[in-house]
Amino acid sequence: MRNDPTDPRGRDADQEMIVRNERQDVVTGDGTVVGQDVGTTAMVDHVEARRSTADWLSGLISLIIGVIAILIAIRIVLKLLAANTASGFTQFIYNVTGPLVAPFQNIFGTPAAGNGAVFEISSVLAIAIYLLIGWLLIKLVQLIIDRPSKGVSVTRNVDQRTLR
Repeated sequence: MRNDPTDPRGRDADQEMIVRNERQDVVTGDGTVVGQDVGTTAMVDHVEARRSTADWLSGLISLIIGVIAILIAIRIVLKLLAANTASGFTQFIYNVTGPLVAPFQNIFGTPAAGNGAVFEISSVLAIAIYLLIGWLLIKLVQLIIDRPSKGVSVTRNVDQRTLR
């Protein structure tokens, strides 16, 4: 939850404060050793972790939609070429893509040639709809998970003391 007023740290839950203190000894021009305590504070927004998750999910969605589109495209080619339905490969493609194309059947007519070749407009529509759904899902993932960064802010404090 962003900017939760109940957060005791008073900052976003996906931010982290990193504090680093170190001692540096510096020799001045007159030979005196001067000790410096240097403190660096950085507020880091965990954008990369979110972006990595969003990219992974977007890639997964693209892969799934891509496989669906390729299988339906193979179905279109097999139907156009009047492939032998007794063939194992043809049966496999028709069995796998049948449920994917079923919601789009009978929306448009199916032009057929005399040799058994069929142009399934419903399959072309199915590819277009699945690609659109995939694009929308990717945009939704990016919107929800890959939020804009607040960036990184760094402050540096130096306390200089002379050592004897």
